[in-house]
Amino acid sequence: MPELKVYIVEDSPFVRKSLLKVIKEIPGVEIVGNGDSVKSAIEFLTSNKSDVCILDFNLPDGKGVDIIKEIKPKHSAAVYIVISNIVDDLLKKAILDKGADYFFDKSNEIDDLLELLEEFAEARK
Repeated sequence: MPELKVYIVEDSPFVRKSLLKVIKEIPGVEIVGNGDSVKSAIEFLTSNKSDVCILDFNLPDGKGVDIIKEIKPKHSAAVYIVISNIVDDLLKKAILDKGADYFFDKSNEIDDLLELLEEFAEARK
């Protein structure tokens, strides 16, 4: 079966590098690209498909949900996951209402994100 294609948008070079490192280790997952802004993500995702998009909520030129608004109508089969250090129930609900499929706290729920990616990859086998 084909590998699970993952695209990551994170403006912090340290966090992005850390995510890339741990996600690459998941069997059956291929990282197809990464970016650090809304603009870079939209440019990539307009001409490339991914199965999962991991999007930082706060980016230098907008929000992760701006990417969802632009890309999801064209790539509705992808799973959109928003991550953030800013966590409160109202924000989480607003992000999910704007089209995100999942929301994870970068500070405390990265293991949950990795487990979800493992489940998605396993389901493709």
